[in-house]
Amino acid sequence: MKKQTKINKLWGSAFSQKPSEAVIVFTAGRDVVSTPPADVALLPYDLWVNKTHCVMLATQGIIPIADAAKILFGLAKLETLAKTGKFILDPAKEDVHTNIESWLTEKLGIEIAGKLHTARSRNDQVIADSALYLKDKMLAFIQESVALASVMMKLAKEYETTIFPGFTHHQHAMVTTLGHIFAGFATMVLRDAKKFTHWLAVHNTSPLGSVVAYGTTNPIDPFYTAKLLGFAKPVTNSLDAITNRWEAEADLAYPIASLMNHLSSIAQTLIIWATPEFGMVKLSDQYSTGSSIMPQKKNPDPLEVMKGKASFVQGQLMSLLGIGKANFIGYNRDSQWTKYLIMDLVDECQPAPAVLAGVLETMTINKDGMAGWCTKGFIGATTLMEQLVIKFHLPMRQAKVLVEKAVKYSQGKDIVNYGAMLKTLKEIKLDCKITRKEIRAWQNPEVIISLTQSPGGPGKAALGESLEELSNEVKVLNSWLNTQYQQIFQSKALLEKEIAKIIKKGNI
Repeated sequence: MKKQTKINKLWGSAFSQKPSEAVIVFTAGRDVVSTPPADVALLPYDLWVNKTHCVMLATQGIIPIADAAKILFGLAKLETLAKTGKFILDPAKEDVHTNIESWLTEKLGIEIAGKLHTARSRNDQVIADSALYLKDKMLAFIQESVALASVMMKLAKEYETTIFPGFTHHQHAMVTTLGHIFAGFATMVLRDAKKFTHWLAVHNTSPLGSVVAYGTTNPIDPFYTAKLLGFAKPVTNSLDAITNRWEAEADLAYPIASLMNHLSSIAQTLIIWATPEFGMVKLSDQYSTGSSIMPQKKNPDPLEVMKGKASFVQGQLMSLLGIGKANFIGYNRDSQWTKYLIMDLVDECQPAPAVLAGVLETMTINKDGMAGWCTKGFIGATTLMEQLVIKFHLPMRQAKVLVEKAVKYSQGKDIVNYGAMLKTLKEIKLDCKITRKEIRAWQNPEVIISLTQSPGGPGKAALGESLEELSNEVKVLNSWLNTQYQQIFQSKALLEKEIAKIIKKGNI
């Protein structure tokens, strides 16, 4: 009996290393894996909001302590079931809020469980859930972005003197360093990380207590619930909170779209660098995929998928803005779809920074190939022109004409040669005592870098200053993150302390 070959994928036999599972998931998308229901993601946040609301109701004397204790004890049991995967949302019960309340009603009866929904609506409840979800995802994106930028900064330091051809119009244009390029990538990503922090500055408010947009006659304490949920304060206006259930989502979608645009640009750059025609980098097998028919192919699929996801984000962002453009005051059911849009967006994009970090850390750099392009196609012409201006005090436009003509007379030489320069000087009747040595030196890649000292540029001192500034930004962002996570921890700890008091008073 012949041994049968087991096939899990239609490619990969030529690979020395298997792509990571994270890469496979990132590139496969939803081809064979379904997306969980949106309210599965909201379940832990809805439990948090329920516990907070119950504690507030009891503290304010709106419901009896004994009833609150039983509800809180029930929520604790339900939370344990949820964490172990034993609480499954029933589609017949419409949403996560009804599922939880139904479970409590079955266990405690409507006489007790029916009191939990006092002084609130599903409107302020789901917006509170979503705000907590968005806050968590915002912090995660910052963390992932800072980690990616740190990888880029490490590479910038490692390759700070590696000569590299800078491009404009997809053509090599001026000499720079690979370190300068990586520092540029890090600058983009850290700027996006800072954009996420602005989201919290605007949206760190609790909507719980807004009810259906017009408040409640119950003596609630929204400042207390805001504190237990880790928000800075309650919303300023209950109508605004309910009517604009799209804005926090759209405001988070924008920095994600900005980040993905930058990652897409970096991905496209790496794809081009990795082509045989450029041959500047080689992608690791771990971050490549194969072909179902061509045995030799190793494709940059994770990077191509990065570009596709960047376009996907922009579509989701436009949809979020569209939902918010014509809301009549109060709750509108169409705003429910903001939940699906932002969750799909987050799920698709959150792995992207880590995937790109892996690509960068594992790829092979062809230093010789890069250096080779720094001696071709008159790439030193701009520096030659600038040095003519500096040394001989020529008007920039005159120096440009001079070098342009010298380039024309040097065709086929890759650099401007001495004979072409002399011919041009004679032709335009310019007395400029430039030497053969100067012409060669000012087109030499290493000399060009040593002469380039402008801030933010590839010169060693300038690059060092840039990396120091980026390192300080990383420190500030990490400190900010630690503060936010500490505040969340403290809020949850305070909530559990308050719950313990009520359960003790209620003799549970």
